[in-house]
Order: sequence, then structure tokens, then C-alpha cells
Amino acid sequence: MTTEPTQLRRGKAFHKKVQTDWLNTAEGRILIEKAITKPTGRKGRIDIFVDDDGDKLVAVAEVKASDWDKMTDSAVRRNVIRQIKQIWDYIDSQIKTKKDVSPGVIFPKRPKDKARMKLIEDMFEEEGIPVVWQDETIEERKASASNIKK
Repeated sequence: MTTEPTQLRRGKAFHKKVQTDWLNTAEGRILIEKAITKPTGRKGRIDIFVDDDGDKLVAVAEVKASDWDKMTDSAVRRNVIRQIKQIWDYIDSQIKTKKDVSPGVIFPKRPKDKARMKLIEDMFEEEGIPVVWQDETIEERKASASNIKK
């Protein structure tokens, strides 16, 4: 019997918790692990898909348990680029069906290094993908947003 590495077990638990939270609290039709066909023809699964039933707007949220503190700077950039590409495959799959898409990515915790966090957020933001840090309160997010506007 093989045991999963600790990081993988934690990642799966975080993934499941976020999906369960969305099922229990979000409005609209929530689909977990929605099967899609990517623009390349390959199959994929959207972690959290929200459809307003009849509206043209859908939301796609990817849940990632990346531990940004353990990565080198170049690994951070590579991972962000790979994750952006994955999310854009999901966005494009919905655009093909004439839907407007609101994307997002959810991580369990912010990196300790503020510059690294800003780099990650900026890279996603350049692609129109908001980042949610599960360990960040709404007050902290508002304060961070107001500092950016100044």
C-alpha cells in the first residue's frame, strides 16, 4: 500500500473543503468537477462551476493548494503560468458555448513574502483572473485594495 505525500493529502482536503463550502453557501447552480472539452479537444474538469440557469454568465473557480513559500522564484512563475493556461482553457470552453465567464483561483494561504504574493496576484490579474487567499479576511483584502488605489 502506498501512502500519499502529506502535501497531496492536505491539498485534496483543502480542495474538498472549498467545494463543500461552495455547495453549502453559494447561490445559483453549483457543479463540482464539471467535465468540459478544452479547445485542444482534450477533456478537463472545472473544480467549481456556477451557472445562473438561463443567464449568460457563468463562474469558473480553480482550487489550488500551491505552497508558494516552498518554491524558488522561477518555480513560482512557471506554476502561475501553468495555472493561468489551465484556467484559460476552462474560460475558452465556456466562451465557445456563448457564455460570459467570471474566473477565479482559490489558494489556502498567502505566501509569507509580500513581494511574492504581489507577483502572483499581478500575473493572474494581467490575465483577468482574481486570486482569493483563503486565509485572508475581507477586511485585509479591502485594506490591501485601498493601498493599491492610493
